[in-house]
Amino acid sequence: MKRAIVVTLLIGFLMSVGLTGYGYFKYTRMTGEWFEPLHSIQSDQWRQDEEPSPPNEQKKKEQRPRLDPFTIMILGVDTRGEKKARSDTIILAAVNPTSQQVKLLSIPRDTLVKIPGYGQDKFNHAMFYGGAPLVKQTIEDFLGIKVDRYATIDFEGFIKLVDSLDGVKVDVKRRMKYRDPSDGTEIDLHPGLQQLDGKQALDYARFRKSEIGSDASDFDRMDRQQEVMKQLADKATRFTTLFRVFKLMDILEEHVKTDLTSDEIGRLAILFKGFSSSEIETMELGGTSRRMPKHGYNLWFHVVSDEEKKRIQHLIQKTLEDDKLPETAGP
Repeated sequence: MKRAIVVTLLIGFLMSVGLTGYGYFKYTRMTGEWFEPLHSIQSDQWRQDEEPSPPNEQKKKEQRPRLDPFTIMILGVDTRGEKKARSDTIILAAVNPTSQQVKLLSIPRDTLVKIPGYGQDKFNHAMFYGGAPLVKQTIEDFLGIKVDRYATIDFEGFIKLVDSLDGVKVDVKRRMKYRDPSDGTEIDLHPGLQQLDGKQALDYARFRKSEIGSDASDFDRMDRQQEVMKQLADKATRFTTLFRVFKLMDILEEHVKTDLTSDEIGRLAILFKGFSSSEIETMELGGTSRRMPKHGYNLWFHVVSDEEKKRIQHLIQKTLEDDKLPETAGP
Protein backbone atom coordinates (compact mmCIF):
# COMPACT_ATOMS: atom_id res chain seq x y z
CA MET A 1 0.00 0.00 0.00
CA LYS A 2 2.81 2.40 0.94
CA ARG A 3 4.59 1.57 -2.30
CA ALA A 4 1.43 2.40 -4.28
CA ILE A 5 1.15 5.76 -2.50
CA VAL A 6 4.80 6.56 -3.19
CA VAL A 7 4.45 5.62 -6.86
CA THR A 8 1.29 7.71 -7.17
CA LEU A 9 2.98 10.72 -5.56
CA LEU A 10 5.99 10.28 -7.82
CA ILE A 11 3.82 10.14 -10.94
CA GLY A 12 1.94 13.24 -9.79
CA PHE A 13 5.20 15.07 -9.17
CA LEU A 14 6.59 14.14 -12.58
CA MET A 15 3.35 15.23 -14.26
CA SER A 16 3.41 18.59 -12.46
CA VAL A 17 7.04 19.13 -13.44
CA GLY A 18 6.22 18.19 -17.04
CA LEU A 19 3.21 20.51 -17.16
CA THR A 20 5.23 23.33 -15.60
CA GLY A 21 7.99 22.88 -18.16
CA TYR A 22 5.48 22.64 -21.00
CA GLY A 23 3.67 25.72 -19.66
CA TYR A 24 6.91 27.70 -19.64
CA PHE A 25 7.63 26.55 -23.20
CA LYS A 26 4.13 27.59 -24.32
CA TYR A 27 4.39 30.97 -22.59
CA THR A 28 7.79 31.85 -24.08
CA ARG A 29 6.69 30.71 -27.53
CA MET A 30 3.46 32.73 -27.31
CA THR A 31 5.17 35.94 -26.21
CA GLY A 32 7.89 35.39 -28.80
CA GLU A 33 5.34 35.02 -31.61
CA TRP A 34 3.19 38.00 -30.66
CA PHE A 35 6.09 40.35 -29.87
CA GLU A 36 6.24 42.93 -32.65
CA PRO A 37 7.72 46.27 -31.57
CA LEU A 38 6.69 49.43 -33.38
CA HIS A 39 9.68 51.29 -34.76
CA SER A 40 8.36 54.57 -33.34
CA ILE A 41 7.89 53.35 -29.79
CA GLN A 42 10.88 53.81 -27.52
CA SER A 43 10.38 53.76 -23.77
CA ASP A 44 12.79 53.27 -20.92
CA GLN A 45 10.15 53.60 -18.24
CA TRP A 46 9.67 49.86 -17.66
CA ARG A 47 11.87 48.79 -14.83
CA GLN A 48 12.12 46.43 -11.89
CA ASP A 49 13.45 47.10 -8.41
CA GLU A 50 16.99 45.76 -8.41
CA GLU A 51 17.85 46.08 -4.71
CA PRO A 52 17.72 42.53 -3.32
CA SER A 53 15.91 41.99 -0.05
CA PRO A 54 17.55 40.09 2.79
CA PRO A 55 16.68 36.37 2.81
CA ASN A 56 14.61 36.72 5.97
CA GLU A 57 12.55 39.50 4.41
CA GLN A 58 11.85 37.36 1.36
CA LYS A 59 10.42 34.72 3.64
CA LYS A 60 8.19 37.24 5.41
CA LYS A 61 6.54 38.77 2.38
CA GLU A 62 6.18 38.26 -1.34
CA GLN A 63 8.38 40.61 -3.33
CA ARG A 64 6.43 42.73 -5.79
CA PRO A 65 8.07 43.73 -9.07
CA ARG A 66 7.82 47.37 -10.07
CA LEU A 67 6.43 48.94 -13.21
CA ASP A 68 5.98 52.62 -13.85
CA PRO A 69 2.53 53.79 -15.00
CA PHE A 70 2.07 53.56 -18.76
CA THR A 71 -0.40 54.04 -21.60
CA ILE A 72 -1.31 51.35 -24.10
CA MET A 73 -3.44 51.57 -27.23
CA ILE A 74 -5.65 48.55 -27.92
CA LEU A 75 -6.85 47.99 -31.47
CA GLY A 76 -9.45 45.55 -32.76
CA VAL A 77 -8.80 44.97 -36.46
CA ASP A 78 -10.36 42.96 -39.25
CA THR A 79 -8.03 42.20 -42.13
CA ARG A 80 -10.49 39.83 -43.86
CA GLY A 81 -7.45 38.14 -45.33
CA GLU A 82 -6.00 41.43 -46.59
CA LYS A 83 -2.76 43.10 -45.53
CA LYS A 84 -4.42 46.44 -44.83
CA ALA A 85 -7.35 46.98 -42.48
CA ARG A 86 -9.24 49.70 -40.67
CA SER A 87 -9.32 49.55 -36.88
CA ASP A 88 -12.82 48.67 -35.73
CA THR A 89 -12.00 49.36 -32.07
CA ILE A 90 -9.64 52.09 -30.82
CA ILE A 91 -9.01 52.22 -27.07
CA LEU A 92 -6.37 54.13 -25.14
CA ALA A 93 -5.80 52.73 -21.65
CA ALA A 94 -3.94 54.39 -18.79
CA VAL A 95 -2.51 51.76 -16.43
CA ASN A 96 -1.02 52.50 -13.02
CA PRO A 97 0.40 49.32 -11.45
CA THR A 98 1.25 51.11 -8.18
CA SER A 99 -2.29 52.28 -7.43
CA GLN A 100 -3.87 49.46 -9.49
CA GLN A 101 -5.88 51.92 -11.55
CA VAL A 102 -6.99 51.33 -15.13
CA LYS A 103 -8.84 53.92 -17.19
CA LEU A 104 -10.20 53.24 -20.67
CA LEU A 105 -10.85 55.83 -23.34
CA SER A 106 -12.70 54.58 -26.40
CA ILE A 107 -12.11 56.82 -29.42
CA PRO A 108 -14.99 56.95 -31.92
CA ARG A 109 -13.97 55.68 -35.36
CA ASP A 110 -15.44 58.78 -37.02
CA THR A 111 -13.42 61.23 -34.92
CA LEU A 112 -11.96 64.01 -37.06
CA VAL A 113 -8.17 63.93 -36.73
CA LYS A 114 -5.12 65.01 -38.66
CA ILE A 115 -3.39 61.85 -39.84
CA PRO A 116 0.33 62.54 -40.39
CA GLY A 117 1.03 62.50 -44.12
CA TYR A 118 -2.64 62.24 -45.09
CA GLY A 119 -4.36 65.31 -43.65
CA GLN A 120 -7.73 65.43 -41.92
CA ASP A 121 -9.74 62.23 -41.99
CA LYS A 122 -11.62 59.72 -39.85
CA PHE A 123 -9.53 58.18 -37.09
CA ASN A 124 -10.03 54.57 -38.14
CA HIS A 125 -8.49 55.32 -41.56
CA ALA A 126 -5.08 55.70 -39.91
CA MET A 127 -4.83 51.92 -39.53
CA PHE A 128 -5.53 51.45 -43.23
CA TYR A 129 -3.00 54.07 -44.27
CA GLY A 130 -0.10 53.08 -42.05
CA GLY A 131 -0.94 50.33 -39.60
CA ALA A 132 -0.44 50.49 -35.83
CA PRO A 133 2.59 52.86 -36.00
CA LEU A 134 0.51 55.53 -37.74
CA VAL A 135 -2.41 55.02 -35.33
CA LYS A 136 0.01 55.56 -32.43
CA GLN A 137 1.40 58.74 -33.96
CA THR A 138 -2.11 60.01 -34.71
CA ILE A 139 -3.24 59.45 -31.11
CA GLU A 140 -0.17 61.22 -29.76
CA ASP A 141 -0.64 64.23 -32.05
CA PHE A 142 -4.40 64.37 -31.45
CA LEU A 143 -4.45 64.11 -27.65
CA GLY A 144 -0.94 65.27 -26.80
CA ILE A 145 -0.38 62.05 -24.82
CA LYS A 146 2.55 59.69 -25.25
CA VAL A 147 1.58 56.12 -26.14
CA ASP A 148 3.99 53.67 -24.50
CA ARG A 149 2.69 50.29 -25.64
CA TYR A 150 0.21 48.77 -28.08
CA ALA A 151 -1.73 45.56 -28.63
CA THR A 152 -3.87 44.40 -31.54
CA ILE A 153 -6.23 41.45 -31.88
CA ASP A 154 -8.02 40.42 -35.05
CA PHE A 155 -11.67 39.40 -35.28
CA GLU A 156 -10.96 35.69 -35.66
CA GLY A 157 -8.84 35.75 -32.51
CA PHE A 158 -11.58 37.59 -30.60
CA ILE A 159 -14.14 34.94 -31.58
CA LYS A 160 -11.84 32.11 -30.51
CA LEU A 161 -10.97 33.88 -27.27
CA VAL A 162 -14.62 34.31 -26.27
CA ASP A 163 -15.43 30.70 -27.18
CA SER A 164 -12.47 29.39 -25.17
CA LEU A 165 -13.82 31.27 -22.12
CA ASP A 166 -17.33 29.77 -22.58
CA GLY A 167 -18.88 32.94 -23.96
CA VAL A 168 -20.09 36.14 -22.30
CA LYS A 169 -23.44 36.97 -20.69
CA VAL A 170 -25.01 40.27 -21.78
CA ASP A 171 -28.42 41.93 -21.70
CA VAL A 172 -29.12 42.85 -25.32
CA LYS A 173 -31.13 46.07 -25.16
CA ARG A 174 -32.62 46.06 -28.66
CA ARG A 175 -33.15 44.03 -31.81
CA MET A 176 -29.88 43.89 -33.71
CA LYS A 177 -30.11 42.90 -37.35
CA TYR A 178 -27.75 43.86 -40.14
CA ARG A 179 -26.28 42.07 -43.12
CA ASP A 180 -23.47 43.16 -45.45
CA PRO A 181 -22.50 40.48 -48.00
CA SER A 182 -19.50 42.54 -49.13
CA ASP A 183 -17.54 41.80 -45.96
CA GLY A 184 -19.43 38.81 -44.55
CA THR A 185 -21.13 40.73 -41.74
CA GLU A 186 -24.35 39.04 -40.59
CA ILE A 187 -25.69 40.26 -37.25
CA ASP A 188 -28.96 38.84 -35.89
CA LEU A 189 -29.56 39.21 -32.13
CA HIS A 190 -32.80 39.46 -30.15
CA PRO A 191 -33.33 41.50 -26.96
CA GLY A 192 -32.88 39.92 -23.54
CA LEU A 193 -30.31 38.49 -21.13
CA GLN A 194 -28.38 35.74 -22.88
CA GLN A 195 -25.09 33.90 -23.21
CA LEU A 196 -23.28 34.83 -26.41
CA ASP A 197 -20.69 32.73 -28.19
CA GLY A 198 -17.67 34.26 -29.91
CA LYS A 199 -19.40 35.17 -33.18
CA GLN A 200 -22.42 36.62 -31.39
CA ALA A 201 -20.21 38.59 -28.98
CA LEU A 202 -18.35 40.09 -31.93
CA ASP A 203 -21.66 41.03 -33.56
CA TYR A 204 -22.88 42.55 -30.30
CA ALA A 205 -19.71 44.61 -29.93
CA ARG A 206 -19.64 45.76 -33.56
CA PHE A 207 -23.33 46.51 -34.21
CA ARG A 208 -24.08 50.04 -35.42
CA LYS A 209 -26.01 50.03 -38.69
CA SER A 210 -29.48 48.49 -38.47
CA GLU A 211 -32.01 47.05 -40.88
CA ILE A 212 -34.69 47.40 -38.18
CA GLY A 213 -35.31 50.78 -36.58
CA SER A 214 -32.66 53.44 -36.14
CA ASP A 215 -28.90 52.93 -36.30
CA ALA A 216 -26.95 52.72 -33.04
CA SER A 217 -24.50 55.48 -32.16
CA ASP A 218 -20.75 55.06 -31.93
CA PHE A 219 -21.03 55.67 -28.20
CA ASP A 220 -23.54 52.82 -27.81
CA ARG A 221 -21.10 50.61 -29.67
CA MET A 222 -18.15 51.65 -27.50
CA ASP A 223 -20.13 50.97 -24.31
CA ARG A 224 -20.85 47.45 -25.57
CA GLN A 225 -17.21 46.90 -26.49
CA GLN A 226 -16.07 47.93 -23.02
CA GLU A 227 -18.76 45.73 -21.45
CA VAL A 228 -17.46 42.67 -23.31
CA MET A 229 -13.83 43.55 -22.57
CA LYS A 230 -14.52 43.74 -18.83
CA GLN A 231 -16.23 40.34 -18.85
CA LEU A 232 -13.33 38.78 -20.71
CA ALA A 233 -10.87 40.33 -18.27
CA ASP A 234 -12.72 38.77 -15.33
CA LYS A 235 -13.02 35.37 -17.00
CA ALA A 236 -9.39 35.31 -18.07
CA THR A 237 -8.28 35.72 -14.44
CA ARG A 238 -10.35 32.73 -13.29
CA PHE A 239 -8.49 29.89 -14.97
CA THR A 240 -9.81 26.47 -13.99
CA THR A 241 -7.24 24.19 -15.60
CA LEU A 242 -3.78 24.41 -17.10
CA PHE A 243 -5.16 22.99 -20.33
CA ARG A 244 -7.52 25.97 -20.69
CA VAL A 245 -4.54 28.27 -20.14
CA PHE A 246 -2.63 26.42 -22.87
CA LYS A 247 -5.57 26.82 -25.25
CA LEU A 248 -5.70 30.56 -24.56
CA MET A 249 -1.98 30.78 -25.21
CA ASP A 250 -2.42 29.14 -28.62
CA ILE A 251 -5.09 31.70 -29.55
CA LEU A 252 -3.12 34.72 -28.34
CA GLU A 253 0.03 33.49 -30.05
CA GLU A 254 -1.71 33.37 -33.42
CA HIS A 255 -3.97 36.42 -33.28
CA VAL A 256 -2.34 39.06 -31.03
CA LYS A 257 0.49 41.46 -31.80
CA THR A 258 2.06 43.63 -29.08
CA ASP A 259 5.32 45.13 -27.93
CA LEU A 260 4.81 44.01 -24.34
CA THR A 261 7.63 41.60 -23.47
CA SER A 262 7.20 38.31 -21.62
CA ASP A 263 8.87 39.86 -18.57
CA GLU A 264 6.53 42.87 -18.58
CA ILE A 265 3.46 40.66 -18.94
CA GLY A 266 4.65 38.45 -16.10
CA ARG A 267 5.12 41.45 -13.82
CA LEU A 268 1.71 42.84 -14.74
CA ALA A 269 0.11 39.49 -13.90
CA ILE A 270 1.67 39.62 -10.43
CA LEU A 271 0.86 43.27 -9.78
CA PHE A 272 -2.79 42.95 -10.87
CA LYS A 273 -3.44 39.58 -9.23
CA GLY A 274 -7.00 39.60 -7.91
CA PHE A 275 -7.90 42.72 -9.91
CA SER A 276 -11.60 42.99 -10.82
CA SER A 277 -13.07 44.60 -13.92
CA SER A 278 -15.40 46.57 -11.62
CA GLU A 279 -12.35 48.67 -10.76
CA ILE A 280 -11.82 49.69 -14.41
CA GLU A 281 -12.99 53.25 -15.06
CA THR A 282 -14.14 54.45 -18.46
CA MET A 283 -13.90 57.88 -20.06
CA GLU A 284 -15.98 59.33 -22.88
CA LEU A 285 -14.50 61.56 -25.55
CA GLY A 286 -17.12 64.27 -25.93
CA GLY A 287 -17.71 66.14 -29.14
CA THR A 288 -20.25 67.21 -31.74
CA SER A 289 -21.42 65.55 -34.94
CA ARG A 290 -20.75 67.51 -38.09
CA ARG A 291 -21.05 66.84 -41.83
CA MET A 292 -17.96 67.64 -43.86
CA PRO A 293 -16.95 66.99 -47.48
CA LYS A 294 -14.37 64.21 -47.77
CA HIS A 295 -13.48 61.61 -50.40
CA GLY A 296 -16.17 62.98 -52.69
CA TYR A 297 -18.95 62.58 -50.10
CA ASN A 298 -20.57 64.66 -47.38
CA LEU A 299 -19.57 62.53 -44.37
CA TRP A 300 -20.38 62.67 -40.66
CA PHE A 301 -17.47 63.35 -38.32
CA HIS A 302 -17.11 63.41 -34.53
CA VAL A 303 -15.46 66.78 -33.84
CA VAL A 304 -13.60 67.19 -30.53
CA SER A 305 -12.79 70.60 -29.06
CA ASP A 306 -9.39 71.59 -27.64
CA GLU A 307 -11.01 71.96 -24.20
CA GLU A 308 -12.20 68.34 -24.33
CA LYS A 309 -8.74 67.14 -25.33
CA LYS A 310 -7.25 68.99 -22.34
CA ARG A 311 -9.84 67.38 -20.04
CA ILE A 312 -8.84 63.92 -21.25
CA GLN A 313 -5.15 64.79 -20.89
CA HIS A 314 -5.75 65.80 -17.28
CA LEU A 315 -7.65 62.59 -16.41
CA ILE A 316 -5.01 60.36 -17.94
CA GLN A 317 -2.13 62.30 -16.38
CA LYS A 318 -3.83 62.12 -12.98
CA THR A 319 -4.08 58.35 -13.29
CA LEU A 320 -0.45 57.98 -14.30
CA GLU A 321 0.82 60.24 -11.51
CA ASP A 322 -1.20 58.70 -8.66
CA ASP A 323 1.26 56.92 -6.36
CA LYS A 324 -1.30 55.91 -3.72
CA LEU A 325 -1.16 52.21 -2.92
CA PRO A 326 -4.44 50.28 -3.27
CA GLU A 327 -6.27 49.31 -0.09
CA THR A 328 -5.91 45.70 0.97
CA ALA A 329 -8.59 43.50 2.45
CA GLY A 330 -6.42 42.26 5.30
CA PRO A 331 -2.91 41.33 6.47
